[in-house]
Amino acid sequence: MQPEQRTQNDNGQLATAGQRYCVGIVGAGSIGCYLGAHLCQDAALDVKFFGRETMALELAAHGLSVTSFNHQTYYAQPVAFFSSLNSLIECDIVLLTVKATALVPMLAQLQRFLRPEVPLVAMQNGIGIGEMLAQDLANPVLRAIVPFNVVKNKAGQFHRATSGDIILQRSQFDVVNYVVSVFNRLQLKIELCDDITSAEYGKLLLNLNNALNAISGLPLQQQLLDRNFRCLLSYAMLEWLAICERIGIKPAAYTRLPNALLPWLLRLPTPLFTVLAKSMLTMDTQARSSMWDDIQAKKRTEIMFLNGAVARLGQLYHIPTPVNTLLVEQIKRLESGDNRPLTAKELLRQLA
Repeated sequence: MQPEQRTQNDNGQLATAGQRYCVGIVGAGSIGCYLGAHLCQDAALDVKFFGRETMALELAAHGLSVTSFNHQTYYAQPVAFFSSLNSLIECDIVLLTVKATALVPMLAQLQRFLRPEVPLVAMQNGIGIGEMLAQDLANPVLRAIVPFNVVKNKAGQFHRATSGDIILQRSQFDVVNYVVSVFNRLQLKIELCDDITSAEYGKLLLNLNNALNAISGLPLQQQLLDRNFRCLLSYAMLEWLAICERIGIKPAAYTRLPNALLPWLLRLPTPLFTVLAKSMLTMDTQARSSMWDDIQAKKRTEIMFLNGAVARLGQLYHIPTPVNTLLVEQIKRLESGDNRPLTAKELLRQLA
């Protein structure tokens, strides 16, 4: 419900004497907790976290704090955390932050507890997510793309390790626009987008490295300093760009360099790559891909929504995708319990 009689307090927060917007964070892991901690800073928002009981106990014991590479820190203690979705019926907007692999089992619960007029913001990696959700839910579904990486430093503490602005599908919902204004005021910038398909396809171009990072077992920064790994990523990108051209979709660019030049940049000698890339992406030494996190936690990864989607569309449009197909095979190996990391040279030998 729309907040009423808003006034700013000394901290710049929007206080309200009437009812407040209720925001549900469903699937509150690293990304959900990071975003939720920001929203908790606003007095006009009632933020409810929904997730695993283990996370509820962790936050109850340690509180919730978030930090960023740009030295921002926010605290949220205590938080309203629920291990069942019963209280979802109270929410006026839901940020759905579960992994793409968890969407299907989540749908039945969303249908049961979510009021049909409530906008759902789907924040998964991969393509076709919005269409899949819209087929099964009466709710308005908006897509959002989170380009940055969040890692858990210790119990209750989540750290943003890379730069990037959130991309959100433009809408006319007051509650959505209010939440956007809160994020922007707290310097977590959200860019509104009309062509969400282009945004999804562009994000996938960058997400193709998630698998390489998980296979390497290295921090992102260290992995990207290995020219052989960068060459593999450039080949994977070229496969996806060829498919996009065949389909007739121009992927949105997330760096200052046009997408067509990213494979060229990646193949440059490391000293030159380091100088040019530093101006396009900020990351600290803690950054790793979420797929690496999933492998360490022995969870099923999003590989079929990322490199697997490239391989699948390559088959459909008769475009060879040997690199992305190999990366899918290697992630499946890691998922099966063989967690031996591979070097880029080993991967290149397999392609040869």
